Amino acid sequence: MKLYQPKNKISIIIIAFFAVLLMIPEDATAQRFGHFTPMRPMPRPMPTPRPMPTPRPIPPTPRPIPPGPRPIPPRPLPPPPHPYPRPYPVPFHPYPVPYPYIYHPFVPYYWGPTWFPIGFFAATLTTAAIVISVENNQYNYDDGVYYTKESNGYKVVPAPLGATISELPKGYVTINVSGTEYYYYGGAYYTKDTSKYKVVDAPVGAVVSHLPEGAEEKTIDGQKYMIYNNVYYQPISKDGQDSYVVVQGK
Repeated sequence: MKLYQPKNKISIIIIAFFAVLLMIPEDATAQRFGHFTPMRPMPRPMPTPRPMPTPRPIPPTPRPIPPGPRPIPPRPLPPPPHPYPRPYPVPFHPYPVPYPYIYHPFVPYYWGPTWFPIGFFAATLTTAAIVISVENNQYNYDDGVYYTKESNGYKVVPAPLGATISELPKGYVTINVSGTEYYYYGGAYYTKDTSKYKVVDAPVGAVVSHLPEGAEEKTIDGQKYMIYNNVYYQPISKDGQDSYVVVQGK
């Protein structure tokens, strides 16, 4: 049997061309001849869900700030100075007195169980104590002793000048100076004022037998004097008894 053999070269080329076309993939052939169908895009894979982050732990509630230290209350202001505090001695200018200087040791004197010296503190007063007013200042008076009210009690103070009482305390003495009668008790001097007795300055020349606790000794020009409530006393001897004479008042 004889195989078919093309008669010319053109026939061979045509046969080879079609053979090649048969071997080319369909996609390439379609693209070549203009009828290419684009490939459908592949769907993207669904992203793998990320794991939820672990929630951060809620921080604990902060501890309450402790309160600061309690404020220290201010200290109460001291009371205003009493109008008759224990004063400083004034310059010494003694008045001449008809008594020679005779020194003798000082011995404090006490006017009975109801009398107390200046500066003494009492928690309470007796029911006999009364309130008196001197120049808008309040005092408590009890049997010859004057007090001012403190925060927790009562403090003995000098007899305020101008204070009046209806009755003199027991144990007072009468002193006559230049024709005027004075009444002396517990270091204070009184004069009669109508129906009452009024606290006055110590009169120069008054002679007393006793000075209360709180009197201080001071040497001036070689002589020793006693000072009580800003009054200068010169030690003397009168009628054979140790005494003191006022040589300078306030």
